[in-house]
Amino acid sequence: MTIAKELLYPAPFYNFLSYISNSNVKGKILDCGSGGPFPKQALFVQLGFDIIGIEFSEERLEQAQDYAKQHNLELSMQMGDMRSIPFNLDYFGHVYSWNTIFHMNKKDIKKAVNEMIRVVKPGGLCFLNFISIDSGFYGEGEEINPGEFIKIEGDEKVIHTFFTDEESDNFFENLDIEIIFKEKRILHKKFEDGEVLNDSYIDYIVQKKKM
Repeated sequence: MTIAKELLYPAPFYNFLSYISNSNVKGKILDCGSGGPFPKQALFVQLGFDIIGIEFSEERLEQAQDYAKQHNLELSMQMGDMRSIPFNLDYFGHVYSWNTIFHMNKKDIKKAVNEMIRVVKPGGLCFLNFISIDSGFYGEGEEINPGEFIKIEGDEKVIHTFFTDEESDNFFENLDIEIIFKEKRILHKKFEDGEVLNDSYIDYIVQKKKM
């Protein structure tokens, strides 16, 4: 049996789905960084969730829209910056960001985390992930600040910001939240061309405290 690639999503998404499926908080879900050739928003749409996305890159937004047309899906997304989310306080039931927030410096990451917590309802969940210093490509590129590296990828400069297991916790300090899930993942994957991927991520699910 052959399974269509577009129906497969990273395992952490199913863990997050399990948490929100057991949540009593209702309302739209916000996807921060929703663009790209394989938009994860598609999973939530296919499962019947009411979801909207924001994307900073016009090119990646167009890629996601092309994907939606190819697969006959209605994806709701718009241009937006997760450092200044264009929605009101407590607007969303749940919020997530996947493989996006670490493409900013630490100062902007703090802004983005604060914004994600601001727009989620009390009792709502926020899912996001950081890159660990244990990733195989830690240290590649020009270090502009501790843990922040600029790398040339294609025709553009891309920032990757790395964290220790404890440092990533600091981004939730002084926020009215509780960390209800934390997992460190170490990935070792060999591709058909012989290239080996060694990455490590730190995943969080946090809950905004109720009033």
